[in-house]
Parts: sequence; structure tokens; C-alpha cells
Amino acid sequence: MIKPVILVVDDEEIVRGSISDFLRDKISCSVHSFGDGDEVIQFVSNNHVDLIVLDIKMPKKSGISVMKAVKKIRPEVDILVVSAWISSDVANEALSAGAADYVVKPLDLNVLEIKIADILNKRNS
Repeated sequence: MIKPVILVVDDEEIVRGSISDFLRDKISCSVHSFGDGDEVIQFVSNNHVDLIVLDIKMPKKSGISVMKAVKKIRPEVDILVVSAWISSDVANEALSAGAADYVVKPLDLNVLEIKIADILNKRNS
């Protein structure tokens, strides 16, 4: 079975590292992490990606902008949005832009694992 490719995108290195390490330990997947939206768009342009765990608030390029760019390049990529903003407006904007789901920071890694497993299971069914 081919391991799913998951990208973790967050401008906070500690958060990015924690999520990446957790995914490597809990889910049989290939994980790449990025702190910048432009790097992600470049990676997606040249590589297969199954899922992106994407922070909304980042410098340079917002998560929504990154999501829209990714969806233009590869509409089949699933995106799980992560945000510290507890706002139905932000969640609705992310979901209407193509996010598969939405998780609020601070992250409960068990919830994150369940949401990622659900997204990957839907891809495989």
C-alpha cells in the first residue's frame, strides 16, 4: 500500500514540528512540512499530495490564498484547515474555499488524528 503524502503548513516551527512528528508516529504516511505558503504551492505543482494540514493565519500568504492556489493546481488534494480563530465566518470561508474540515487551535492531537484518518479513509473508499 502506498503511504499517503501529507503536508503540514504552519508558520510556527514548534507547531509544525509537533504535528509532523505526531503524524509520523500515528499514521503511516510521508510528511513534509513548510512554513511558507509559496513553498507549498511550488511543492504541490511538482509532487503528488493527498492531504494538507494548513494554518489559516500566516505571514506573506494567508491559508485561504494558499488553499485557493492549491485547488486550482490540484483540485483533488484534501485540505484540513487549522486556526486559532474560533469564528464561524473563518470556518465557513475555509469550507467554501474547498477545505475538507476545520480544526481549532490549540490542537487536540487525538482529534487531529481522527479527522485526518476520516479524510484519508474517504479518499480510499
